[in-house]
Amino acid sequence: MTPFRSVAFRQLWGSSLASSSAQGMERTATAWLALEAGGGAFAVGLVFAARMLPSLLLGLVAGTVADRAGRSRQLLAVALAGLVIMSSFSWLIQAGPLYAWQPVAFSFVFGCLQVFDTPARQTLVTDTVPADSAVRALALNALAGRLAMAGGALIAGALIPAFGVARCYLAIAAAYGIGGLILSRLRVDRREHGAVTHPPFVHALREAGRLIVAVPAVRTLSIAGIACEIFAFSHGSALPIMAHDVLAVGAAGLGALNAAAAIGGTVAVALLAALPGHIRRQPLMGAVFVCYGLALLALASARSLPVAIAIMAVTGLCAGAFDLLQQTLIQLAVPEAQRGRAVGVWMLGLGSAPVGHLEMGALVAAIGAPGGLLINGSLTLLSSALLLVRAPNYRWATKQRADAALRAE
Repeated sequence: MTPFRSVAFRQLWGSSLASSSAQGMERTATAWLALEAGGGAFAVGLVFAARMLPSLLLGLVAGTVADRAGRSRQLLAVALAGLVIMSSFSWLIQAGPLYAWQPVAFSFVFGCLQVFDTPARQTLVTDTVPADSAVRALALNALAGRLAMAGGALIAGALIPAFGVARCYLAIAAAYGIGGLILSRLRVDRREHGAVTHPPFVHALREAGRLIVAVPAVRTLSIAGIACEIFAFSHGSALPIMAHDVLAVGAAGLGALNAAAAIGGTVAVALLAALPGHIRRQPLMGAVFVCYGLALLALASARSLPVAIAIMAVTGLCAGAFDLLQQTLIQLAVPEAQRGRAVGVWMLGLGSAPVGHLEMGALVAAIGAPGGLLINGSLTLLSSALLLVRAPNYRWATKQRADAALRAE
């Protein structure tokens, strides 16, 4: 808990709670809105694809901006924009008939907000604490995010049946407003960029792209992340259909499934936050990748809400652990001055998610949610096996053999 000694970190952590609760509410509200608009399974896939598309279009740009601009000001601008935009969405839903394209558009705009939030927030975390607390601070910030996303999903699941989707978007706007209020008081004692001399923006952007080619660790993490985004994280597109058609539990049940995933992610980052620094993160990431595929196969067979909730908690644990481990390893693989660009590279990998969500949406529309989960769970297992074969650092056994060889010498 050492990072909490920093006032700036406590303020940033509080703003992360507000921002992530908005994410949890939006994820549930927009997916349910797509079903209310009569779009069906493929429309839900389009909604999730639209949310992730800005990562592909703007990920490197957002990461480069975070390295050059004031990160706290960037976060404050995102929060104020979120307050205005989400309030406008609420008014639009109340004012007229709902069309199938509107949830897709809402999701895209939310994704644009998030793509400029994430790199600034992740890199600002390490600006608010001493260097030896950076890894733990990243884990604690991720803990705030997962915990608040669980709460946001439950709130949305309760608000939608009681007050409607429009009121839920007002709650999302309020969460952004609270986050902005906290960020307005944030003061980082140390200079965010030190004495770094920044190259021209276009040159810095090219450098961000070059990280994938020049740094083997970044390249491996990027490829693994793309595979996981397409085949594993796309399971979110199947959840509304699972809740509506397979489990027959409605919006409240969808909120419960999303909350279970967020709680699982919270447990994952809490465990990683307490993990001693000498334990290697690469093998953990390899093991989590395998478990993610197994969890999706189990979810495909779920036919009752309690069983699905338990499996979603495990799925969320895998998702949260994979996310945090990838973010941490990719930042530690580059110099401090390039951390924002490294997070931008990670977000560029997130840009592959639309492919996964469209693929999952098409699978669910064709063969149902269980069939789609079964196929993608199998592909996730295959991808994790390829990572373990091609990158020995992600296997426990390799390290053990190396240690044994060193002792023998």
